[in-house]
Amino acid sequence: MSTDDAEADTKPELSLLRKFLFGLAAPPLQMSSNVVGFFFNIFMLEVAKVPPYFVSVILFVGRAWDAVTDPMAGHLVSKTNTRLGKTRPWMMIANPIGCAMFFILWIVLFPVTEDYNGAKFAYYLVVYLLYCTLITCYHVPYTSSTMLIARQSTDKDAATAFRMSFELLGTIVGVGLFGIIISTKRIAASCGSSREGQITVEEERSVYMIGAAVIVGIFFLCGLAGSFGIKEKYAEKQVSDDSFFSNVKAVLTFRPYVLLMFAFLFMSLAVQMVQTNLALYTTHSLGLGDHTSYGILCVLGIAILAIPLWNRMIQIFGKKNIFAVGVVMFIPCLLCAMLVPRDVVWAFYLVMSVSGFAISISMLLPWSMLPDVIDDYFLKHGTRREATFYSLYVFFNKFAVGFSMAASQITMSLVGYDSSPEACEQSYEVGLALRYLVGPGPIVCLLASLSLIYTYPIDKQYRQELSVRLSQFLQRQDSRQDIVDESKSTGISGSTGNSSFENEAYQHEEQLQTTGPVGGGSEAGRSRANLDSNL
Repeated sequence: MSTDDAEADTKPELSLLRKFLFGLAAPPLQMSSNVVGFFFNIFMLEVAKVPPYFVSVILFVGRAWDAVTDPMAGHLVSKTNTRLGKTRPWMMIANPIGCAMFFILWIVLFPVTEDYNGAKFAYYLVVYLLYCTLITCYHVPYTSSTMLIARQSTDKDAATAFRMSFELLGTIVGVGLFGIIISTKRIAASCGSSREGQITVEEERSVYMIGAAVIVGIFFLCGLAGSFGIKEKYAEKQVSDDSFFSNVKAVLTFRPYVLLMFAFLFMSLAVQMVQTNLALYTTHSLGLGDHTSYGILCVLGIAILAIPLWNRMIQIFGKKNIFAVGVVMFIPCLLCAMLVPRDVVWAFYLVMSVSGFAISISMLLPWSMLPDVIDDYFLKHGTRREATFYSLYVFFNKFAVGFSMAASQITMSLVGYDSSPEACEQSYEVGLALRYLVGPGPIVCLLASLSLIYTYPIDKQYRQELSVRLSQFLQRQDSRQDIVDESKSTGISGSTGNSSFENEAYQHEEQLQTTGPVGGGSEAGRSRANLDSNL
């Protein structure tokens, strides 16, 4: 039987309702992170009046903090065993507290004068670190549950597609509502218009809090769906008992994961550099500050509409090829963004529209490819480290956000961005720097991502073989367990014969724990040849 026929004959394990509930739990991280990515920059500069240097320090420290908390959260999740499962307890606790930290992040407690710069720095640093910690404690368990709700690769791909669709939908709704709310009272966007001088500082601060309250409401409701709607069907027996550092070392020395992770990192850096600077770029480089929110909605709206298209293209051409298509498509968009003339509305929306297709791939493909890497690791090493895989993946995604925001702040400080209360227009150098931040910088990152994905070993053919052989391996494992359970139910579990049978039934599982199911030879060859011998 061919790999395509075998995959087609596999019955889905996840119902439509379970996929829907799994997807509904997705928005908190991406929605809140995108709101932070698009608007925290302008909030800190224009509303809280925090100097760019302090903002860059806050963001760098936040990413350094994530370097500790993300893998540690993954390790702790892998060690968690409760009657509610591995992931749900974490999500239930992190959801309400994370909502509170996100809201507090948008409160201005101190006067905007320079005398309070130290107090503002300390306040936003502490709150930002707490927010990062709690969103990690929600998102790492949630993403790692992908490997626990189903074993079929088709089910995991479908669950990931639902997740990414809901993430994009939540991001559109959240970012759109937040952007529309703050745009009504944004002082910088009113410069040169009839509204200039009519908006007070207090009004501008209040709309940020209103927008944050709306995001918190969506955040909390989606978190409830994750806490009570996700059902872990499979508690893997081959879970690693290694220490935290051994887990991290094992994951970071697995070549397919390293290649995919860094390809994802560089693609995320490109996307986040554009996202972080889009509001400032639209306002100060193009003079279209009133169109900022609508441009963001245009990008995200097209991105979510394109997901079914790319999902179909994945089935035809494979994930690796479509990932490369997304990278290549994004490069001319960035070149055009750098060259768009000032005050030309139609060119701005044209670039945003085409960018939406590339953004869709960057959000869907890396997360859809990760389960394939985890399954490949399991069949080569015989242990499950999905929480560690996902936690490091989440960290590098958040690192891209923090690095891009910090790079933007440092650049703005170097070119003389004026964050004083009376500042309205910025210098020509600021506008030019923003064009470079959304053009050449991201393009370099995309080229690095493309070179890495070229050497990524899991192509369409290998993925199909991996999926079918993993399914057959698990079916044999389940058959052994059913026979053991049936023999125990007859009341002869204490007999010598049954003891011998159990030893034989679990001999392969013991082999997995010690040497893994494959050995010797090239990476792809070891997987294919030894999987056949196991089956």
